[in-house]
Amino acid sequence: MTRPAARTQKDKIGIAIKRQAWVLFVLIVIAILLDIVWLHSQLTVAKSAAIGALLSFVTQAVFAGFIFRHTGYRARLHIVSQLYRGQMAKWLLTVLGFALIFITVKPLVAPALFIGFIVMQISNSWMLWHIR
Repeated sequence: MTRPAARTQKDKIGIAIKRQAWVLFVLIVIAILLDIVWLHSQLTVAKSAAIGALLSFVTQAVFAGFIFRHTGYRARLHIVSQLYRGQMAKWLLTVLGFALIFITVKPLVAPALFIGFIVMQISNSWMLWHIR
């Protein structure tokens, strides 16, 4: 006898997104403290790290919005198409976001920008791994 599919974990994903927002906040606070105490550089490192982390957070939230728009067995084909659309939107927003950041934000510390982005990506992967 087959088992029915497990329900979506929409509520757990919502909790993970809220936790991501806290990780974003903590990352910004740590970057500001590091910038003030150790680097004395008018918050350019903190600003760069915060922008990178915020870009990652926004793209992940857009992706989650695409994925969890439809739920249920009857919407399974729609869910798969939304998965592809969400991934494409995420990548497009990431590329355009980085381009816009590098064009418009001056002064910018590129390593701090990428570190903020990567830390948020790692924390997102870690949180999703714990949802299972």
